[in-house]
Amino acid sequence: MQRVKKLFCILLCFIVLLQNFGTAVVFISYKINQAYIAANLCENRSKPAMHCNGKCQLRKQLLREEQQEQKNPYAQKENKEVTLFCEQITFSGEAPSFDITTELTAFYLMKPTHNPVNSIFHPPLC
Repeated sequence: MQRVKKLFCILLCFIVLLQNFGTAVVFISYKINQAYIAANLCENRSKPAMHCNGKCQLRKQLLREEQQEQKNPYAQKENKEVTLFCEQITFSGEAPSFDITTELTAFYLMKPTHNPVNSIFHPPLC
C-alpha cells in the first residue's frame, strides 16, 4: 500500500510538472517522432528541396500549445490586488472599562516546599 501511495505521488508530481513544461514536451515529442512526422504528416513532404523535415508540424503544435496556455485562466500572470482583512475601527473618545472580578495568583512567586534537586546535587566539600 505504501508503494502505491509513493507511485501515485510521483505520478501526480510528474503530471503537474508536465503541464508547466508544455513547450518542452512538444519539442521532445517532435524530436522523438521526427522521422515519422517528416514522412507522413509534413505539408512539404512532396518538396524535399525545402528541407522542412516536419518543422511545419512543430510550428503548428507550438501555436496550439500557446493558445491553450492563453486560454488557461490560472496561467495568466496579472497582478491582482486582494484585500485579506478589512475592519473599520471607530473611536468614541472613551477609554474601555474592564471588569476584573477574579483574583489572579502567581504560582511562579511561591517558593517550593520541597526541591529534590537540591538534596541530590550540592557543591563538593573541600
